[in-house]
Amino acid sequence: MADVEVEVQDHSTAPIAFGPTAMTAAFRFIQPTWRNYIHYVDMEAREGNKDAAKFVEIWKQLPPNERRSSVPEQIADLANVKAADLFSWVTRQAYAEGSVKVNLALSFLRDKVVESTAAFGMGSPDNYKDRELFMKTAGMMPAAAKGGGTQFHIFNNPTAVSSSSAILSSTTGLKPMDNEIIELSKIMQIDDPDVKSKFAFSFLMV
Repeated sequence: MADVEVEVQDHSTAPIAFGPTAMTAAFRFIQPTWRNYIHYVDMEAREGNKDAAKFVEIWKQLPPNERRSSVPEQIADLANVKAADLFSWVTRQAYAEGSVKVNLALSFLRDKVVESTAAFGMGSPDNYKDRELFMKTAGMMPAAAKGGGTQFHIFNNPTAVSSSSAILSSTTGLKPMDNEIIELSKIMQIDDPDVKSKFAFSFLMV
């Protein structure tokens, strides 16, 4: 391919923070420099993306000085690639690479972190949080409830309430709540105030 003439285009009427263009500003988190975005475009191309492969091929054919002076938007124009697609390739591959790094760190450093936590937890009585973390990791202490509070179990299922009442009456001899309510309603229908007062007193003493 003949030398590619790169024409610098003004992509914004206002200066872009963190870089000469919007794309370089977005790629500023790439280490060691935003120019390494081409590494992620190459990863996308190796997965079979033909547009990304075309982008990499055009970038390779640029002279070194033009590679250093060109911004991603210019090469995207040469490759007939939308800036949004280029950004999607880079971020997707960067996320995939970061996920692999995290998994590697968890795989190779997990034992060392647990050992260090155990050693630090036993180093001082004040390091009880580290001992607690170690015991939870080892499965010797249950994890705290969501929200950090005490769990209260409320049974709103009528079937569960009925069955529990039946078990209570059969094991303890106490009357189920339904029977007590029925008896209370019968007593309250009696006009004799002495009977009502005696029943109310006995009901409260249960």
